[in-house]
Amino acid sequence: MKFERPRLIYISEDLAEQTAALLDSFAVHMPSEGVVYWFGIESAECAVVTTLVVPNADTSDGSIQTSVQANAAAVGVITNTPLVYLGQAHSHPGPNVRHSDVDNHETFARFEGALSLVVPWFGRYGIDLDSCGLYRHLGGRFREVDDVAMHLRILPGVRDLRQDSCANRG
Repeated sequence: MKFERPRLIYISEDLAEQTAALLDSFAVHMPSEGVVYWFGIESAECAVVTTLVVPNADTSDGSIQTSVQANAAAVGVITNTPLVYLGQAHSHPGPNVRHSDVDNHETFARFEGALSLVVPWFGRYGIDLDSCGLYRHLGGRFREVDDVAMHLRILPGVRDLRQDSCANRG
């Protein structure tokens, strides 16, 4: 079965770093997975993450569960804006970044083309796409992505290229 490749999604380094920090914040008091919803702008060619929303999630058993009300509140943040829900990043406690049955069937981002990024070690070490698991919801289910660069790319953040900047005067 052949699927049309969904839009390439871009996220800035800064938002990727904030995503990792937010994921890690779920594990501060006890080892718990975390979740961050990604909203952004879509065009015919690509989509760009502009907004991070952390839903009110139940992580009491170490995994993530969000209620209908929590997901409605998250989507409510973008009401009357041009933003759309693109997918999510969520963390796992160790190096295993495979989607679990819960990830496949209970994740809020279950619509055609939705992206699900699994970040290892609770996001504590940032988002390195080579160590993450990437999944897209295609044909009614999540499928693992082999060529990550065809689905998700991290854009450069702030770069100060001045040769005579205060930072370079030491």
